[in-house]
Amino acid sequence: MATDHEPSDENQRIYARHKRHHEAAKAELEEVRTRAEADLLAGSTPAELARLTGLSDEFFRRIARKVGAERKREPTVGREVDARRAQAAE
Repeated sequence: MATDHEPSDENQRIYARHKRHHEAAKAELEEVRTRAEADLLAGSTPAELARLTGLSDEFFRRIARKVGAERKREPTVGREVDARRAQAAE
C-alpha cells in the first residue's frame, strides 16, 4: 500500500546513517570470521571472542567446529550427545 507520506529530513538522515552502519558491520564480519578461525586454532575460546566482539558464543562455536579447533570441554547438548546416548543404550 503506497502512501504520500515521506519521512522528515531528520528521519531520513537517521535512516541513512543506520543503513551505512549496518552495511559497514556486515562487510567487517568476514574479516572477524577469518581472524576468529586463527585465534580459535591458537587456543582462544568462543566465549572470549564473543565477549570481545559482542557476537554470540554460538557464532564462534560454529567457526571452531568448522576449522577443527580443539574443544575445551565435551558438548552437553546436540547431535553428538544424542548419538552417544543412543549408542550407550544399545
